[in-house]
Amino acid sequence: MAQLSVGIVGAGFIASLKHLPALQALRGKARIAAICDQNTAQARKLAEKFGVRNVFQSVDEMLAKEKLDVVDICTPPATHSAVAIQAIEAGRNVLIEKPMALHVGECDAIIQAAQRCGVKVCVVHSDLFYPPFLKARKLVAGGALGDFMGMRVFLSTPASYMTSRQDHWAHRLPGGVIGETGPHIVYMTLAYINPIKDVAVHAFKRLPQYPWSAFEDYRLELIGEKASCSVTAVYTSNQWSALVDLWGTEGGMTLDLEAMSLVRHRRPALSPARIATSQLSESLQMVRDTVVAGTSVLSKRYARTHDILIAAFLESIVRGTEPPVTAEEGREAVRVMNLIAERLAHQKLQSGVGRPA
Repeated sequence: MAQLSVGIVGAGFIASLKHLPALQALRGKARIAAICDQNTAQARKLAEKFGVRNVFQSVDEMLAKEKLDVVDICTPPATHSAVAIQAIEAGRNVLIEKPMALHVGECDAIIQAAQRCGVKVCVVHSDLFYPPFLKARKLVAGGALGDFMGMRVFLSTPASYMTSRQDHWAHRLPGGVIGETGPHIVYMTLAYINPIKDVAVHAFKRLPQYPWSAFEDYRLELIGEKASCSVTAVYTSNQWSALVDLWGTEGGMTLDLEAMSLVRHRRPALSPARIATSQLSESLQMVRDTVVAGTSVLSKRYARTHDILIAAFLESIVRGTEPPVTAEEGREAVRVMNLIAERLAHQKLQSGVGRPA
């Protein structure tokens, strides 16, 4: 594969921990040409860490001085559409962290610009590339669960990650902190239930010591034509968790995205023998996946979700094929997030959350 030149916009957490390591691992296929951030001190520090020569304060300057094949956008969501369109109109392919943008209209503008300029756009729906999630999609598509009937997602993000940080940009998103991690839930649901026709939302204020946070406990129902997804998303504890349950007419499965495990459930009868057999099977599956995941990490053969997605996007540019996550898929996730934000805004108004005393 030809080596592609990549410019990073944004020198924060996601660029440092996800994008730059993924690109650095693609030596020979990708060259990190520049890092751009208004905070040039932070950009220089990151550039030094990853051996990147050029640092810019403005996207204009980077596009004018660097011959880039890809612009990788790692800035807060409110800036995504403007930066993406600027890069697209300069003839660059664009990789955009989730969500693609804040509003559907912004997504449409990006899509139209990409079509007009003949470049590719990929949205970083990274959780689709967890090995158990990839495996589950194949199993479901192959009929392993019979007719697909529904799913459930449980997501726990520690309060220290966003909730307790008054200056975190997530509090300024539509819907609050759910706007930062909610897109993961939405696009994972869309992998099985598409289109999502409607949403139901209940949100709760659990931590009064953080008045800048509108809600920290969310219950969502993402409703499709033949199935729905029930979601619990909490930002109240000190725990990380990402669990996905899938079920159909012939069985079910549970995915632990952090433990990298997939456990299939079959319990068509409640006899002691059947219960014992299913328990034994599920325990063995859990042990198997723990051993496989641990061996992969220790042998340094473990590919992270961003590694897989970014490598696939660069390959799609070279080969002229469809990106691993298309702009249209990004737009659909934003459409559903907009529905969620509308319901939350209505609840906030009705409940008086955020009103001055």
